[in-house]
Formats: sequence, C-alpha cells, structure tokens
Amino acid sequence: MSKPKKSIIDTTWEALFEKYSILKHINANGVFNISSSQINEFHQARLMAKFDYQEKMPQIFLDNGLAILPMSNRTYVIGRFNIFEKIKHNKLETKDAKKLPSYITAIDIEHISSETTALLCANICGILNSFFEEDEITHVIGGRMGSGDFNFKLSDINFSVSKSQIEIDGGFESENYIYLVEVKNLIHDNFLVRQIYYPYRTWTKKLEEKCINKEVRNIFLTYSDGNFYLREYEFEQLEDPSSIRMVKEDRYSIVKDALNFEKLQEIINTVAIVEEPELPFPQCNDLDKVINLCELLCYRNEAMSKPAIAEEFHFVVRQADYYGNGGRYLNLITSNPDKSYSLTQLGESIFSQSLQQRQIELVRIILSHKPFNIIMRDYIEQGDYPSHERVEELLKDYNMYKVNKQKITFKRRCSTVKGWINWIFDRVEA
Repeated sequence: MSKPKKSIIDTTWEALFEKYSILKHINANGVFNISSSQINEFHQARLMAKFDYQEKMPQIFLDNGLAILPMSNRTYVIGRFNIFEKIKHNKLETKDAKKLPSYITAIDIEHISSETTALLCANICGILNSFFEEDEITHVIGGRMGSGDFNFKLSDINFSVSKSQIEIDGGFESENYIYLVEVKNLIHDNFLVRQIYYPYRTWTKKLEEKCINKEVRNIFLTYSDGNFYLREYEFEQLEDPSSIRMVKEDRYSIVKDALNFEKLQEIINTVAIVEEPELPFPQCNDLDKVINLCELLCYRNEAMSKPAIAEEFHFVVRQADYYGNGGRYLNLITSNPDKSYSLTQLGESIFSQSLQQRQIELVRIILSHKPFNIIMRDYIEQGDYPSHERVEELLKDYNMYKVNKQKITFKRRCSTVKGWINWIFDRVEA
C-alpha cells in the first residue's frame, strides 16, 4: 500500500527543521525560538503554526512529541510540552432549553451552521444563564485583540508572552464574573488549551490592573445536532496552563418531544428491515460525528474531498473514511467517482427537515438495519442496556459484510453497534 501524500505543512516543517537544526537545538536547550519571518521563507506563518487539535499537528511534531506556541505576533516557541486537553464525552442528562421568542426570525434554529449563530442561540434560549447560574448576563466581549504581557511555565520551562493575538468568541459579564466562551460547531476529542488560557490570562490581568474584583471563568461550548455541550474549566495554578481541569459540564437540547419510549416501540414494531449494503460495516462508535459530517455537507451544498473533510474536522484523512462510510451505510452519503463525498437524495431530505423529525427519521434508518434492530429489540425485552458481551453474543451468527468473526474487527464492529444504540437511548425522554 502506498504511503499517503504528505501535506505542504508537513513538507515545509521538515524543511524548516532541517535548515535550522530544530531538533538539535531542542535536545540541547529544551526549546527552539522561531520567527514568523523565518517560517514565511517557506510558507505563510499563520497557516503553519495554527493547530487547534492534536491530530492536525505536523507529523514531525507528532513523531518527536513537540508542540508550538505563539509568544508574540511575530515569534513562536517549539518544545516538548503538552498543550492539548482531552475531552471526555461523558453520558449526561439532557436539560431543556427555552424556545426562541416568537419575534426572532433571523435565526434558523433548525439549521445552525456557524459558531456565531450557535452562541447567539445559546444566549437567547437561556442556556448560558442556566449553565452560569445567573439571572442577568450581558454580552460584552468578542473578536480579535492583543494578549498583553504575562508569564507562564510548562514542563519546567519559563515562557513570556507579549502582545500575542487572541480571539474570543464571546465574553459575558455578570455582577461577579466575566465568562469567556470558546465555541465549536464540530465535535472533537481534544482542544488547544491556549485557546482558553491566553484569553483567561489577558482578562485576569486587565481586571487586576483596574482593581476590579471579578473572577474570569472559562467556558467551552460545542454545538451539534440540536445539542449544546457546555464545559467549564479552571486553572488550579494561574501560571501553569497544564493545571487545567474541568469543573462542570452539562448538555442542553433545543429538540422538543422528539423521542419517548412509546415512539421508540412504535418505530421498532413498524420499521421494515432493509438488505444490508455491500459496504464496509461502520467502524465509528461516535454517531454524532457521522451526523456532523452530514450537517457539514448539507450546509456546504457541494461535494467535499476527504482531505477537505479532514481539514474541516481537524483529523486525519482515514477518519474521513470512517465517518463517510458510516453515512454511506445509512444511505445518507454517497462516494463520488473522484472519491469525494456528498449527500444522497435521502440525506438531503433528512437534513432539510426539522431537528425533531430528523432525529426520528435517523432512528428509523438505523433500526432498519438488522444488527441494530436485533440489539434494540433485546434492550426492549430485557429492559436494560446491552453489555458489549451481550452484543457479541446476539450478533455472533449475523453475517457482517467482510467481517471475520474470529478477528478483533468483529469486536470493534460490535462496539459501533453498541455506540449507535446508546446514541438512540441518549435521546429517548423518560
């Protein structure tokens, strides 16, 4: 099998490492300082040094356990330090959001396609007030600005930041707090700590300099498929970004009365089983990311190549295949002759519907496939979540397309079945 073609970011960083003996300097001194002008000799620095997720780091960084951070508008530092925080996707009870006021017509709540709209909707629907536990908050901060000057320490190395550019998606003020909100409209498994640490240090210092007795709180908001996931993080030590820890998380939904147990039973009793497609059986436990991909293709209204999808989601190209094939299995996505992905006619129909109806139709499509139908029926009969062992037992005689029952792939595909069934359970209202 031929190796995947290297990106221009990868090849350019390899050239920079060679020209400036970067690894040698790091091994000797712990870090290497590089300017934007040095990077610009090869490629635009703003494109070469912005990696919001760990998977998008250049391969030479990943191979050597390296990271890069801006120190100013024109300088960066490279070293062996961890600057990413894993996101644990815990099972959360869903809290209801308020409905949009009837006079709001500029927000299409059924098709939220941007981070800005997601933030506005979270504010108008009372999600932010609820999560912050505040009666009154005011939107007061947003956009790009300078960081000012501050120091911090990582891996026993001291760093000094001076007027680095930061961007704040939304800042809200109450009587006692400033809330800084970082917004994403695609689901990821980690994030760049700098995105919340630099704004946190900037505004903490601003308040101190003005002798304002307010605390800065850090909020990470992710929107997908009608759900708002909010997580609050704090830094246990002001000058140590690695001291980050999550202190609170909640999930809110703007989908009202979509699924209850009676509706689920109706679907399982009436759905027609389809013939299994001769396609790779899905190998992605996270159905939300398949839906995320369908949403993206719907918003773009055009085919997208695998590299373009990987770039949008900040993951590697093979993951575009995982989620693309998950959508193909459900007949929501088609693979074009040029290997790009686009929505099928069914996919276009599903993702043009209301969030409530979309959710019901997605459940119907999933349960029209026999492996998922088998497991759901067992759940309804047993009245309990199926264990992984139970899923394997129920599917051991089912012939998954090109899946060898004696190999680890069978266990992994059973994980997908369990993951997608859990996604359904997660949306059934008590």
